[in-house]
Amino acid sequence: MARRTITAAESIWVARPPGEVFAYTQDYATRPDWDPVIRRAEILATDPPAVRVEAQGVGTYTVEYRLFRPGERTSAAFRDVASSWLAGGGGPWEYRARDGGTDWTQTNTLELRHPRLLALAAPLVERRLRDSMRTSMARAKAILEAAGGPSADESRATPG
Repeated sequence: MARRTITAAESIWVARPPGEVFAYTQDYATRPDWDPVIRRAEILATDPPAVRVEAQGVGTYTVEYRLFRPGERTSAAFRDVASSWLAGGGGPWEYRARDGGTDWTQTNTLELRHPRLLALAAPLVERRLRDSMRTSMARAKAILEAAGGPSADESRATPG
């Protein structure tokens, strides 16, 4: 049976340096502050990073980083997925300096567990994924830009 995947990409400009945006958005201790989908996270490893996540409306999965370049880029895959509708996923996040701030881009792919059954629901899942990404990225931007945001010294450069 063919895999059914949904991919969405969103970008936002944040008035903070790439290292600070990266450190804050990759810190799973603060992730629930700006990403309402993440309910709980447990750091399993730091080199390479791996995080067990409980996600609202999804279930649990392990985020295994394939690439982790602080201040620049990450790429991760979802493994050990326990979900009634999600089979896997992942994708890269990029951080690029521009105009004294950072262009932060998320590209996320979700693999649906039941391709035929969920083919009809795919447009709704994609819309919810995009809305969730836009909302969470806007929250992170607001937190980072408020009163100068967390400093690089206060944020860690590894997940958790």
